[in-house]
Amino acid sequence: MAKTSYAELNAVLDQARRSSSPITVTDDQLLGLQYRWSTALSARLDSAIEFAGPEPLVDAVAAAWRTLAAENRTLRAVLDAHEDRSEALAEAQRWEYRMLALGAGVSAMSDPVEDSVRLGRAFRDLIRSGRRELSPELATVA
Repeated sequence: MAKTSYAELNAVLDQARRSSSPITVTDDQLLGLQYRWSTALSARLDSAIEFAGPEPLVDAVAAAWRTLAAENRTLRAVLDAHEDRSEALAEAQRWEYRMLALGAGVSAMSDPVEDSVRLGRAFRDLIRSGRRELSPELATVA
């Protein structure tokens, strides 16, 4: 867990809300924000999967991610703005990608972690794009 307080992370998000350009954040702050996002996403995915009923898991998981992102626009914007700029954040996001792949059923616990991470990132990119059709890579496993 990052070495940042809840109040500090809230201050970062408040600053980001008020700013018209990307803000500067530390790796510890990014890790704290990613932890906040991942914790909320985990809870959303648990609920989405439990109550998916006949809905395909890929749709339930995608809808949960999109809803959470819409409710946390500033948090998502900060994480997205720093995604390719922080090795610490990239490492933390690997577990988010794996969680997405496993939750959506495009990967299994028995699959190599790197495969789950790759599929999860492709799935997350698909979710963020707003497209509904699965990429060929994901369609073969879903």
